[in-house]
Amino acid sequence: MATTRETAAAEFRDHRRLARRQAALLRLSAEIAAAGNEAAVCESVVGGLHDDDLGYEFVAVFMVDEVTGDRVLRASVGWPDAPEAWRVPHGQGLSERALLDATLHYSPDVAAETGYVRTFAAGSEVDVPLVIDGNPTGVLVVQSARPGAFGREDFESLSAAAQQASIAIGRVRLLDAERRRADEQEALLASLADLSAELELSRLLQAVLGRAVVLLGASGGELAIFDESRRELEIVANHNIGKESTGTRMALGEGAMGRVAETNEPLIISDYQQWLARSPQYGTVTAHAVMVAPLLIGARLVGTIAIVHTDPARHFTPYDLRLLNMFAPQAAIAIENARLYTSAQREKQYFEQILLNSPVAIIVLDLEQNIASCNPEFEKLFGYTEEEARGRNLDELINSRETLAEAVTITGEALNNPVHGIGRRRRKDGSYVDVELAGVPVFVEGRRVGVMAIYHDMTEQLAARKDAEAANLAKSQFLANMSHELRTPLNAIIGYSEMLQEEAEDLGHQDLLPDLQKIQQAGKHLLSLINDVLDLSKIEAGKMELHPETFDIRTLVNDVRTTVAPMVERHGNRLEIDCPADLGVMRSDPVKVRQVLLNLLSNAAKFTERGVITLAGERIDLEGQPSIVFRVRDTGVGMTPEQMERIFEAFAQADATVSRKYGGTGLGLTITRRFCQMLGGDVRAQSEPGKGSTFTVWMRAAVD
Repeated sequence: MATTRETAAAEFRDHRRLARRQAALLRLSAEIAAAGNEAAVCESVVGGLHDDDLGYEFVAVFMVDEVTGDRVLRASVGWPDAPEAWRVPHGQGLSERALLDATLHYSPDVAAETGYVRTFAAGSEVDVPLVIDGNPTGVLVVQSARPGAFGREDFESLSAAAQQASIAIGRVRLLDAERRRADEQEALLASLADLSAELELSRLLQAVLGRAVVLLGASGGELAIFDESRRELEIVANHNIGKESTGTRMALGEGAMGRVAETNEPLIISDYQQWLARSPQYGTVTAHAVMVAPLLIGARLVGTIAIVHTDPARHFTPYDLRLLNMFAPQAAIAIENARLYTSAQREKQYFEQILLNSPVAIIVLDLEQNIASCNPEFEKLFGYTEEEARGRNLDELINSRETLAEAVTITGEALNNPVHGIGRRRRKDGSYVDVELAGVPVFVEGRRVGVMAIYHDMTEQLAARKDAEAANLAKSQFLANMSHELRTPLNAIIGYSEMLQEEAEDLGHQDLLPDLQKIQQAGKHLLSLINDVLDLSKIEAGKMELHPETFDIRTLVNDVRTTVAPMVERHGNRLEIDCPADLGVMRSDPVKVRQVLLNLLSNAAKFTERGVITLAGERIDLEGQPSIVFRVRDTGVGMTPEQMERIFEAFAQADATVSRKYGGTGLGLTITRRFCQMLGGDVRAQSEPGKGSTFTVWMRAAVD
């Protein structure tokens, strides 16, 4: 009987203990479910398991640090001296086993276990993983001072508690994440609203960095802009990083910011002091953790932003990186907008200064040709202030009845195409001014918005042009008159010298002949020079006329060869003609064609000794026009590039030495070019000192 009563009593005590245990577990479940945050969940777990009805001596909850992998103590009971936020590094302690395989582990005698880290109990230990969304993210550690203190019932209770804690922590983390997302969205919106309102670039750059530092609760940071022309970063803003880095430049790939700029990928450095790739320019920086993100607009790099923690206990998490990645694109857009605004302001100021300081009148018209704005020179030219002119029709304002229709046509054309012209416009006081005018259509983003008109006072230029034309005409008339006056006595001198030579020969005075021949040669040379001057003056006065006729080219070339042969042979030269038999005829002025060839050949003969002079001709099509090309080549002294620049100028010769040695006025090539242009062509030269020259002449095969 006694044994039966004792057995019944034991069973009753067992049922009662189990009932109290179940009640304690239910209370624990309720407390865990009611906890509003992760810390409260952890405190509820350890407190409930330490309750008298469950009676576990030493209880602790460790959560895994996502950055370092350390197990961090979140709550404990029975360990009075446990340090706050105690960290157990990866690879140490028995509790890591539960994290590795996500199963409960029991050590009946911890002293016998390899890797045991002595805590405050030296008996047995149960480690139960806290699994959230399939990932072991924490561990429930329960210890006893007695070896072998735990059994199946404990394993079930602790597993149930761990499961409840995992669910609760997952729930509060989800709620925390939602709250954080809401908070970060609110913070981002507030930050971006402030940034969008700031268009002054230097202030914006500092504001972007400051907002990012506050948003992430960091110690400081830096912001760099990418210089596309130099392919490097420049630090433009910094805050609390231990050095004044503004203005520092870094190559792509250099340091943390250079690496991010090169890869366009964000970077987290948990221990910057041990990071081997840090830039030498940042050797004294005391940052502990560093997070860098690219500032991108699409795929284009604007810059990089770096955020730092100087506290060794602080680390950047994937959540921090996500927040920075959300902030960075909007910051990049704000920076780009400010840069564009700053650039636009500079351009605006630049063009305003051009407008204000321009020496010509500039007027901006709308589509109705009314004045939208004008510069100070407009008032100087026409007498109207900008206030008086704005809103009025330009053509009606500065035109008389006689010029209005023409002006309206010109301004209307300027709405579609650039225009240019010269005209007369009326001033405010009723006087008139000669102006050069130009107008161009103005487009904004492809849409026509008006016209920009420019007016330049031509009064002085026209007066100077008239004076120059009058002076040139007077000069040409003087030269023509003087040439005629000089030619008459010269012809007499030449004629009398010929008569005297004949008489001297008849009378046998042979000793007089050389002097008389010199007189005749000097007279002919002077007459040739006067003829050149007369030809040039006729050309400049517009009195040189063409007398076209049809002639055989080969016949003209043969006549030229006969004429120039004595001059060519005088210096021991050989003349070669390279003209095809079928060169045919041309309708032109034979006198001027002949003069062109004689001028070029006589020049070649003058500057060549014991060499070869070649005259070549051919018929070609030039820009759809049948043309004749002549080339005169010599093996003479040649010319330098500096001499080549002046050979077609009137009265110009290579230098004083040439003038003294070879003579001449320097008009031959000038007249040659003018004749070629009159005949529908031109002349060009190629030369090399010591190797000779080639003059190429082309003229139309038929002129009227």
